Amino acid sequence: MDGLRFISCIRFSLQLIMAEAFFVLAWKRKKYFPIRLITGMTGYFSIAWMVFQLYTSIPGNNPVVYTSYYISLFCLSLVVMWESFQITGKEILFAGVCGYAAQHIGFAVSMIVQELTALELSSLWDFVFFRFLPYLFIDLLVYFVLIKRYEGKSELKNRDIRMIVLALVILLIVVFLSVLVDSRMFGEESGLLRNVLCKIYAIFCCALSMFIAFNLSRQNRILHENEMMENMLHSLREQQKLSRENINIINIKCHDLKYRISKISRIEDSEDQKEYIESIKNAVAIYDNIYQTGNDALDLVLTEKSLLCDEYNIKLSSMIDGTALDFMNTTDVYALFGNLLDNAIESVMKEPDEEKRIISVQMARKSQGYHIHMDNYCNAEIVFDEGLPVTTKEDKAYHGFGVRSIKYIVDKYKGDMLMYAGNQRFQVDILFYKS
Repeated sequence: MDGLRFISCIRFSLQLIMAEAFFVLAWKRKKYFPIRLITGMTGYFSIAWMVFQLYTSIPGNNPVVYTSYYISLFCLSLVVMWESFQITGKEILFAGVCGYAAQHIGFAVSMIVQELTALELSSLWDFVFFRFLPYLFIDLLVYFVLIKRYEGKSELKNRDIRMIVLALVILLIVVFLSVLVDSRMFGEESGLLRNVLCKIYAIFCCALSMFIAFNLSRQNRILHENEMMENMLHSLREQQKLSRENINIINIKCHDLKYRISKISRIEDSEDQKEYIESIKNAVAIYDNIYQTGNDALDLVLTEKSLLCDEYNIKLSSMIDGTALDFMNTTDVYALFGNLLDNAIESVMKEPDEEKRIISVQMARKSQGYHIHMDNYCNAEIVFDEGLPVTTKEDKAYHGFGVRSIKYIVDKYKGDMLMYAGNQRFQVDILFYKS
């Protein structure tokens, strides 16, 4: 590679690392981070020097060789991030791709300014105005437009690797084309118009690659979660049918008790009679758990969960006007209250003091719509992300969908939801507006 200087390798590396640095600001750092970072950067430039020596020993100006040279430096930057931060490989590749795209946009902007102004500056001012400021401007723009806007968003925490790879492919093609049309590759002037149009095209494609990595990854994840929600709701429909059958069986058995009651008078032994009466009382007690709120799906889920509460000595109190839920699909009613109660039951079951195992559910008509309030004891520390509690289960990819399905249903009916914890209580407020 004729004419390539090591100073250009250093400039490119610093520009790339500066762009990637904006993507790693919120990352969790590994132990002994300063030492790891210094070691990583030292190793980076040491290996970069050897890479430079290797590639400059190749004669000619082959665009493929130039492209592979820049890819090598890019891969080295990924290793530095892996060594310094506690993050997944997908996140490292994401930051690398977006950082490289931002660096290349800065390069294109710098080249356009140089082509259009034809300025010739001293080494120091050339570095400031053409090798530093355009890159910093693009990095700050990307940070405030994309990174800060989506920072910490839950739907971006598990990125779509397919979209990242697609963005990487687009980026590498753009880098190759930029190298290919660079006039220095051919030893002749390629023309102002062609150079400017090439750089504008590079800016567009790099911006597209960042859009794909950011937004399409986000949209695909949301669509995937919505599909899972729909599958969950479909499963709940089947569960709802089984639950209805179970409740019908309970009703049948309770009605059959009258035949058992008629036999009491025939039992002569007082002890046997007392024992028989007690068994009937226990059997009839289950009927106290049958709810009649005016909504069949709500009656079903409240009855089912109240039986579960009895099993774990949980006090469930409710004041609900089920007729207010007529605007909702029955499966959505079942899923909404089922998940609300499941979360509350799971929380209070952990409490050793049975006096604190209390769940309260209220629903009433308000002037602006229909208000649902749930309150239960919770002694655990709750971490919230975008207003939703984060699951404490280790496999977070397959848990936490109960809470998200609640939000999914609330959003489906254009309602508002607030979950909050404090003073050893966990509370949920949901408001559905009148149409």
